[in-house]
Amino acid sequence: MDELGSAAEVAAVSSDLMLRWAAQALEPGYPHERGRAWRRGSAVAVFAPRLNRSDRLVHAGEVDDVVALLREVLPTVRGEKVRLLAQAPLAERVAERLGTEVLATFGWMHLAADPPRQPVPGVEWLTEADVPAIDALLRAANPGSYLFPDDPGALRWAGIRDAGGTPISVAGDSWPAPGLRYISGVATHPDHRGEGLSTRVCTFLTRELARLGDVVLMADSDNEPALRVYRRLGFRYTAISAARR
Repeated sequence: MDELGSAAEVAAVSSDLMLRWAAQALEPGYPHERGRAWRRGSAVAVFAPRLNRSDRLVHAGEVDDVVALLREVLPTVRGEKVRLLAQAPLAERVAERLGTEVLATFGWMHLAADPPRQPVPGVEWLTEADVPAIDALLRAANPGSYLFPDDPGALRWAGIRDAGGTPISVAGDSWPAPGLRYISGVATHPDHRGEGLSTRVCTFLTRELARLGDVVLMADSDNEPALRVYRRLGFRYTAISAARR
């Protein structure tokens, strides 16, 4: 087993976007305890403490190599809420072999088409002065959001304002890895749903972030309205599963 020391080393041995996303934990400036990464045969695993609310152990590779690697790695990993994360078929086979419990299956989506080119009217980057309104909107419209303004992974917010200047639809640029940006914290005020506002905000954010690298997000598998929006924007869905030891 070899230990990898940086996001660049992870990217050199695997093109898996979830591994690249988790590898931000190896970089200077990561807001929590520094992560770790390992390689054994075809298997690569990255441990990212408190990434997007959880201690995540992301892994990819051939199942035999992954099982062997995780058997070495898991005893060294500490955290209150360690979640093993991988593409669903691999996660299920690994869980069976290691005796871990699959908790949920959902979607990892990456931009697989050319990003939108046209400017999106009415959407703008919000400011520090908008933070209380963004927080209030998320708590009213999406209280289960994995991103709020006080999250250390929240970089900036895009949004649409009402006539009085209050944000009524938002989405966050968050948890960036080298060459990769992550969208989270999408919410529209209940009084303005059905007006296409989240589509406009996500279109704006996708267009802006694609200039900086690959664009990814996570989505619930049963959230059909959101999935339709993301697919129209060119995002491709991959089923992933989270397990706990």
